[in-house]
Amino acid sequence: MPASSPDGTGASIWTLWAGVIGGWAAVVAGKVASNTIEHGEAIHEIMEKHENMALLTMALFTVVLAWRLFRRFQMPAQELAFTRMLSIVGLLGLVWTGVLGGRLVFQHAAGIPSKVLQAEIENREKGHEHGTMDSTKTDSTKTTAPHTHPPGTPPHSH
Repeated sequence: MPASSPDGTGASIWTLWAGVIGGWAAVVAGKVASNTIEHGEAIHEIMEKHENMALLTMALFTVVLAWRLFRRFQMPAQELAFTRMLSIVGLLGLVWTGVLGGRLVFQHAAGIPSKVLQAEIENREKGHEHGTMDSTKTDSTKTTAPHTHPPGTPPHSH
């Protein structure tokens, strides 16, 4: 059969194989990380949801791959449509797993050691300056180029 056949014998099956292998590698890496990063109860709760979604998603994609291999890609249209529907459900699970992972990192700083996070908090409290400094002038005469903020940025001072 040609590589572009509709029953999934070409690039789609190789992509499914790569996704399943890579997905299970990510699950293992996540499990190792969950046992090594500093975290409190809030992170732990989201981590559990993230892990459960990852396991469910990978189980679903593994079932789709196994079924396609078992049927040797000779599935009637209804069965092929069903495995495609399962793949769409798996994609939604993958997206939700990513959303939970994003929350871990961007809302709770999961994986960032407390010492580093504390140093960053202190650094942010000191403030910052936008623009470029003219390095040819002495410290007392350096000027900062004016800057603008994107629309909708709340008022603040520097």
